[in-house]
Amino acid sequence: MKPEVFYDSIQGAAQKAGINPVLLLSGIEGLYTFRNIPMNQINYNLLDSLILTIFTLRIGDQFHHTAEQQSQSANKTIRQQAREELRVLSQPEIEETGSTLLQSFAQLTGGKTAVYKYHIKALDAATQEIKNTLRHTGATSIGTIVLGICGDKTYGLDLGLVFNS
Repeated sequence: MKPEVFYDSIQGAAQKAGINPVLLLSGIEGLYTFRNIPMNQINYNLLDSLILTIFTLRIGDQFHHTAEQQSQSANKTIRQQAREELRVLSQPEIEETGSTLLQSFAQLTGGKTAVYKYHIKALDAATQEIKNTLRHTGATSIGTIVLGICGDKTYGLDLGLVFNS
């Protein structure tokens, strides 16, 4: 499947379902991680945490890009703020925040991705978007929402090629 067709399918399905397309894509990435596990054995809490982590990373990519641009600003205050957002948080700093979500995020990334200051805001944005989606759909798990969208032919997603590769 060509990337353009895949992303257009995601966009269309997300629009039909009333879900953020980046959240849907993050959910599909999370499901792909569990592709070899029988559905009845999937731990939905772990899947939801993984989707939140992936979604936070996607939002964080945008924050990182914006901060990189702003770090070149002629305005000294904007440059300083951007550099602060691009600062990597140490493990003690992560622990000191007291945020179990941030600590879980850092644990799930397993040191493969640095945790930047902007990840705090990205995590807040991701959490809020997921809460809004859960409230909108009446569901209790973002993983079940994504599974429903992926398994329902009315959304036009054909992910067989993705999951069978």
